[in-house]
Amino acid sequence: MRRSIIIILLIVFLLLFISCELCKNIDPPPDCNFDIDSIDFSFGIDYNNPEKYLIPGEESDLKDSYLAEIRNAIGTPGHNIEDILRVCHWINQNFTFENAGGAMMGVNTVNELYEIKKFYGCHSLALIISSVLREFGIPAVMIETAGVQWAYDYKAGTVQSFSGHVMSEIYINDKWILLDNNCTYVEDYDYLNPFISTMSPLPDDYFVFAKGVDIWGYTGHDENFTHNKMLNFSDKVECYEELFYTVTYIWGN
Repeated sequence: MRRSIIIILLIVFLLLFISCELCKNIDPPPDCNFDIDSIDFSFGIDYNNPEKYLIPGEESDLKDSYLAEIRNAIGTPGHNIEDILRVCHWINQNFTFENAGGAMMGVNTVNELYEIKKFYGCHSLALIISSVLREFGIPAVMIETAGVQWAYDYKAGTVQSFSGHVMSEIYINDKWILLDNNCTYVEDYDYLNPFISTMSPLPDDYFVFAKGVDIWGYTGHDENFTHNKMLNFSDKVECYEELFYTVTYIWGN
């Protein structure tokens, strides 16, 4: 009898030990110390007054001579998606890509990029596209995002690099549409929803964390802005889960 009790106690102790070891491998829930309904996902953009976004920022004030070059090449675009894409394709075909990751983000003005006909990533290409369209009378806003799957992977420690995307919101035909740098677009776009679904599988979906006329406009020249915003999103990614997959966009090209 005594031996049986000892065996039972040993089994209980073993089970408790295993349970404690398993608990050590479970991440604690995130500290969601904010009310998600209180977050302004417009990021201060006045969507009811698109004319405000015809005014360039310090970084995005394109020279008239550069605008004239584009006009001589493709004419003056109208406010329709076909002409918007014509401008977008011209920029993609006449600028070369030099991969610098995020190291060159916010380093160059649009005029400096135009002079060398080069872009260093999605951030500088979106800057060029939005700046040019704005000069042609089309309101434009830049948006910066973090990858949704990236946020989970980074938090889990399975990736060390950062993954996000920068695109443009433009105003034509009395509504805001989403324009990607590869000249695909979403016409039925919810600009107040920070989740952006893409044509690709899950890892390429995005979550918006900043908007502005240009990079300097929303970062305030803070070179750590994007790094800190993405770290914060990854750290609290579970807190935003109710907003994930709330829209499914159809992309045109």
